[in-house]
Amino acid sequence: MNINNYFDEQGSGSPIILIHGSYATASTWKKMVDQLAASHRCISIKLPGHCGTPDPDDFINPTIETELDIVKKVVNSLTEEPVHLVGHSFGGVVALAQALKNNINISRLSLFEPVAVSLLDDRMSTIVQEFLAKYRRDVTAKVPFACGQVIDFWGGKGSFDSLPGFIQEGMEALVDNNIRHWDSEANMDYKLIDFQGISVPTQLICGTKSNPVAHSICDHLNSLIPHSKKYTIEGASHFLVTSHARECLEVLDNQL
Repeated sequence: MNINNYFDEQGSGSPIILIHGSYATASTWKKMVDQLAASHRCISIKLPGHCGTPDPDDFINPTIETELDIVKKVVNSLTEEPVHLVGHSFGGVVALAQALKNNINISRLSLFEPVAVSLLDDRMSTIVQEFLAKYRRDVTAKVPFACGQVIDFWGGKGSFDSLPGFIQEGMEALVDNNIRHWDSEANMDYKLIDFQGISVPTQLICGTKSNPVAHSICDHLNSLIPHSKKYTIEGASHFLVTSHARECLEVLDNQL
């Protein structure tokens, strides 16, 4: 593995590690990085199977350890300083798992709607499982643009249709990787008490228009992680880091 293929870098100063979500790329962070790079060393992770990186080799038994190993290697190859770890959606799950694993030096954790659905209560979990069952059936049946179901589930009805055709086609090619992400999250091995061991300041950020499932996840994490605070961004939904980049930056500037 050439670790240099798994990140983009911009700016100088204290390091921020940014992890994009499923059906996305490192360019997710472009609007934010263009501002952050004036005072920070911004290191944007490229998840396996995305941004031109090779597919992972664990599709049969997916594990988030694949992503955690990449993040650890990137961080250790670039800096010895404590890092501000930032993740969005599935990238938020990776960042959260990295904090639980505690194998890199994290100074702060910022999670934009992490899709840690295993934490949900029975009512919310049923909503996700019913959605996921249909999505999996359609993927198996090779229904065209089944990927749009995920985008609309998290972002709201019509979110996928509003995207340019070339982006929709790029997402269609990532369906197998997305299914792997759902399975990787489901296979995470943790206990609720583990979250109480996250000692760094933690921000949990949702949009006011986001799926109630996303809010439920952030609320639950906020109750478990000792030094955490939940923020909401007015008018935003799941893709807030691109649609409301300025407001997201303002949250990152907040001191807990």
